[in-house]
Amino acid sequence: MNSLVKFSLNEGSLMTKVLYKPLFNVLMLLYVYIPGQDFGLAIIGLTLLIRIILYPSYLKTLQAQQSLKKLQPHIDRVKEEFKHDKTQQSKELVKLYQEHKVNPLGGCLPLIIQLPILFALYRVFAAGLSDESLIHLYQWFPSVPDTINTMFLGFTHIPSLVVNLAVPNMYLAIIAGVVQLVQSITMKRLQPAPSASDGGMAKIINTQMIYFFPIFTVFIAWSLPAALSLYWVATTFFMVIQQLIILRRIQE
Repeated sequence: MNSLVKFSLNEGSLMTKVLYKPLFNVLMLLYVYIPGQDFGLAIIGLTLLIRIILYPSYLKTLQAQQSLKKLQPHIDRVKEEFKHDKTQQSKELVKLYQEHKVNPLGGCLPLIIQLPILFALYRVFAAGLSDESLIHLYQWFPSVPDTINTMFLGFTHIPSLVVNLAVPNMYLAIIAGVVQLVQSITMKRLQPAPSASDGGMAKIINTQMIYFFPIFTVFIAWSLPAALSLYWVATTFFMVIQQLIILRRIQE
C-alpha cells in the first residue's frame, strides 16, 4: 500500500486556480487558527463548510428523486401499456413528466455540479499532507506554518486515539465503511422504487450495492492516507444528517 498519495498540480490549470488553491487556503486557515493546529479538525471543519454550501444543490437532487419516487407507479403503468411501442412509450413518458412538472434528470444535474468541488477537496486533503504544498498559499496568508502536523487528535495525548493522517489507518477505513452503509440505507428511502417490469432484477442489484459499496469503501480507504478516510467519514456523516433533515422536510 502506498503511504501517501501525491498529485502533480498544474499551476496554470483552471482546476488549480478556481478550486484547489482557494480550498487549500481555507483548509490551512482552519488549521492555523483551530487551537492545537490539528489537521484532522481542519479537514472536518472544511468538509462541514462545503456540505453547508452544497446543501441547496443537494436538496434539489433529493427532491427530484422523491418526485420520481411518487411518480413511479404512473411510469410503470405507461411502460406496461406501451411496452410493445417504444416510440409511443417515450412520448407518453415525456407527457407524464410535463404534466407533473418532473424533470427525470433533475437529480443528476445538481450532482454533476458538486463533483468538481468534491474532487478538488479530495486532491486538497491528499496533497495537503506534504510541507511542499505550502507553496500554494496566497501571498497574503497570515502566519504561514513552518510544517504541517499530520497527527489527528494529538491534543488528547492518548496514544490509542492519535492517528497519523499521512498513512493508511485500518480503524478509520472501517468507520468509513460503516458510515457509508448508513448513508446507503438512508438514501434508499429517497430513491424511486425499481420498476415492476424489470422482473425484480433492479431490486436485487440495488440491495447488493447497498452492502457492496461500503465493503469497497473499506478496501479503498485502507489503501489511502488516513486524511482521505477522515474526509470520507466526515462528508458521508454530514450527508446522512442532511438526508434525514431533507427526508423529514419532504414528509411534512
